[in-house]
Amino acid sequence: MNNPSFTFSLPVLRVLENEHRFLTHIMNEWHAIVLEFEQEVYSREEGLVALKQLRKLVIEFIDPLKNHTEKEETYLFPMLSKYVGSEQGPIQAVQEEHEEIDAYIGHFLHHTRGDLSAFTLEMMTDVVKDAGEAFEVMMIHFVKEENVIFPMVESVLRAEEQERLFDQMYTSILPKS
Repeated sequence: MNNPSFTFSLPVLRVLENEHRFLTHIMNEWHAIVLEFEQEVYSREEGLVALKQLRKLVIEFIDPLKNHTEKEETYLFPMLSKYVGSEQGPIQAVQEEHEEIDAYIGHFLHHTRGDLSAFTLEMMTDVVKDAGEAFEVMMIHFVKEENVIFPMVESVLRAEEQERLFDQMYTSILPKS
């Protein structure tokens, strides 16, 4: 039973691939606002409304992102690192990207907290760049995981490890309500 919407047939990789698609869907919603700032479509007043909406959407994105990256860092990376190491190479690179994404999002949220009414349109456009950078790093990160890390799961992990990893990873990344 082939599902053409998935690249991988291994269940654990379908879980991760599905999470990447879900996160990309959410990211696209807030990235549209980033692009509108880049295209200078906002007046100052419209920019304030858009900036507040962007902040709200980024905050809503954090829990699913954190839940996803936490699963990778708790289960996937340690299991793979037994075979390929973690001091250098692809596992270290993707873990550093997790930190880079967190830093961009954290910087954006730090600079947009509190009263934004004194922000000029230029200040808004400048601070929104951090959200744009987070988006760019995440998109490259997902491609790297799907083209380097996921094939490693297929080729290096034994079948019972792949199954155990599936059992560990098959959890929701949505925040508990």
